Amino acid sequence: MQTRSLFRLRQSQSGERRGVTTVEVALTFPILMLILTLSIEAARLNTLRNTLENAAYEGARRAIVPGASSTDIQTSVLSILRSINAKNAVVTINPATLGNSTGPVTVTVDVPIASNSWVGQTSSRHMIRACTLLRERTR
Repeated sequence: MQTRSLFRLRQSQSGERRGVTTVEVALTFPILMLILTLSIEAARLNTLRNTLENAAYEGARRAIVPGASSTDIQTSVLSILRSINAKNAVVTINPATLGNSTGPVTVTVDVPIASNSWVGQTSSRHMIRACTLLRERTR
């Protein structure tokens, strides 16, 4: 008889515990999802930053070669940015006209964060990367 009352006591406690577990999961699950979402967004922005640096560098490398044109440079930069599906990128080449007497060349890549974010699109900030290299000369 005493065994039956202990069995019933354990059953009622486990039923109450299941309700507590459900409430705990209901309270912590949204927080875990928020942390996961923010981690994914941080990784996306880090990928974007590294790709912008690489694209600016590759564009500057293309610019220092004799005979390079602004169209070649922009095509090179935009093809790298297309690999991560970056949108609304602006490529600036300074100086705009490349010639044999041109000195250092700077390639700047500007991308708005709002159009390249997976989570929020409320920011008006831009991610900008630039690379400057000396132009090669032919004799």
